[in-house]
Amino acid sequence: MAIKLSLSLLIAKLAIATEIVTLSARAMEPNIDTISNYSNINEIEEARKLLSLDASVEQFNDVQPTDWAYQALVKLVRKYGCVEGYPKGIFRGTVPITRYEAAALMASCLDRVTEITDELERLMNEFEDELNYVAGSIMLLENRIGIVQANQFSTTTKLRGKSTFTTGATNSYGTRKGSEYIWDFDKKHKIVEIDGRESPLGSTKNSHSWQKTKRAWNAVHNSDGTFKEKNGKRGTEIIQGTKLEKHYKDIRSRKFRERKNWKSNGSGGGTNAYNDQYGAYSFNYEQKLILKTSFTGKDMLYTSLVSGDFCDNAFAGDGVNLAKLSTSPCTDGKISLGRLYYSFPIKNDELIDHSFIFIVGPKGRNTEHLAMWPSAYNRGSARILDWTSLAGSSSVYNKATGTMLGVIYKKKTEYKGDPTFGFSLSYVAENADKSDSALGGMFTKNSKGNLLAQGAWGGDEYGIALGYRYGQCGTNQRRGTEFVAANNFNNECNYDSWAWDPRNGKKLYKGSYINKRSNRSTHNFAINGYWVPLYSDWIPSVSLGYSRSVTKGDGFFDGSPLASNSWFAATKWDDVLYSGNDLGISFGQPNFSTDHPQDSNYLLEIYSSFKVSNNIDITPSIFWLSKPLGSFTANLSGDQNQNGSSKFGVFGGLIQSVFRF
Repeated sequence: MAIKLSLSLLIAKLAIATEIVTLSARAMEPNIDTISNYSNINEIEEARKLLSLDASVEQFNDVQPTDWAYQALVKLVRKYGCVEGYPKGIFRGTVPITRYEAAALMASCLDRVTEITDELERLMNEFEDELNYVAGSIMLLENRIGIVQANQFSTTTKLRGKSTFTTGATNSYGTRKGSEYIWDFDKKHKIVEIDGRESPLGSTKNSHSWQKTKRAWNAVHNSDGTFKEKNGKRGTEIIQGTKLEKHYKDIRSRKFRERKNWKSNGSGGGTNAYNDQYGAYSFNYEQKLILKTSFTGKDMLYTSLVSGDFCDNAFAGDGVNLAKLSTSPCTDGKISLGRLYYSFPIKNDELIDHSFIFIVGPKGRNTEHLAMWPSAYNRGSARILDWTSLAGSSSVYNKATGTMLGVIYKKKTEYKGDPTFGFSLSYVAENADKSDSALGGMFTKNSKGNLLAQGAWGGDEYGIALGYRYGQCGTNQRRGTEFVAANNFNNECNYDSWAWDPRNGKKLYKGSYINKRSNRSTHNFAINGYWVPLYSDWIPSVSLGYSRSVTKGDGFFDGSPLASNSWFAATKWDDVLYSGNDLGISFGQPNFSTDHPQDSNYLLEIYSSFKVSNNIDITPSIFWLSKPLGSFTANLSGDQNQNGSSKFGVFGGLIQSVFRF
């Protein structure tokens, strides 16, 4: 307690000195010549006169209660009695003082404080027993606080949230009606039917997913299509909480559509079919809560919860996958776990100039743990289309999510934002939650493993990055033409051998199939770079990217796309008209098959982000997709000769409002 009182007295001394200096310094604008001329002996005599006279604030004719330093002067005169005026009742508060004068004032006040200190010491001796009792009580209280702190959940936990409202619509143009079959190159698939519903993507009756969907339908419906009643439950309530619930939802998903729509307008889609199912104006939301917990001050347990209603929605990529937004979850109104992982640094005195961060967790994402984000296009601003938000390199940065092991290395710099070298390596197993090695697990043939490596050099102003992803069977390139995306079966762990009966007309195949193991995998490469002007002006930042993917293995059908390319170019203006406002334009070709030149397509995105406040952004955006179906576009009008007579494109517009808290 004595130590605490001593500290308090020291603080009091400093406070008095500060008041004196502040009072004298702010009386008027300082005169450098006057202040620096402190060697004049006459000024010492003036200081002595200042201290020798007796005065009170009321006796100062030139001091008024309206003066800015009146209260400070009252405290120094009345409380401490260490400031006096000049003869004839004047204080001369607007006249600068020298350093000698200031020193004399401080000495006088410190002497007064010493007197106060002696009196306090006498009081402390008199009340020693009482002070000891108080000190003991404080120690007991501190011990209890220590116990509470030691047993709390974490030393620091930060909660952040983001609410995103998205309103807008898409509309297609081109060939109005489609042909019966969307496929031409892949003769494995055909149109199948489930009680009046069919798959435009051609899932076969012998497929595992089709069989489970059929079981889900039969569990819910009677033979006439009406809902069943069982054990007091009706319809979908019967399978609620079971594995069949997900497969029943697939009936209404992208895989299973109403026969009447796809039959009348063409199984291949066509503009009529697309606009019927995806042309409506929609209003959607995403809600995200993020918990960041630290136990050492440098580590982090990251947890995120997410909810969204982008279900059967054009902006979820259900119509054409390239229309999917960067943030468009479908949780059916429920809250789901978005991320869960733990990151921590490795300390080494010999590597003080280097940084190693390790990441491990049951639900991490490979694109969130990179040495450097390889684009300036959406840095600190809006993220609209999923493909553009991935720097146009979705084959490498494919947002693989699952059990994750990763490490990030960076060489430290003297100043934040300076160019530096970094390297990251991550492994994400999407099927790691399964214990059956035939279905998944860690480091098995069926893990759906993604190995992503990146080497990067750069900082705030410029940067370049090289990325490589090895995709095990079952992984995908995320975004591209429908021809490339739908042929992700090329990277499946198994393939089917069929007997084709050309006499069967619309039924392309008959009999059973033979399921075989494939050795398929993908090798994906990307190079990206960016440049940001040193000062925000009319010159925008520039971001470029190129990627290539190659599929290896066996069991491919004739005409299957085994290689694809993509390229991306974007500019962004910062602080347009007002600080925080952004204007961005991007253009490129999403993943298209280089084996089929007619698969090439184009994407254009324009957005403008307005910063309403530090926590609210409003971003209107428009985009154009040329031939998002790729090679499938030729089949819309039954053009089996692939002469390109069919047309299909998509326009989209939306307003995205983001609230952060």
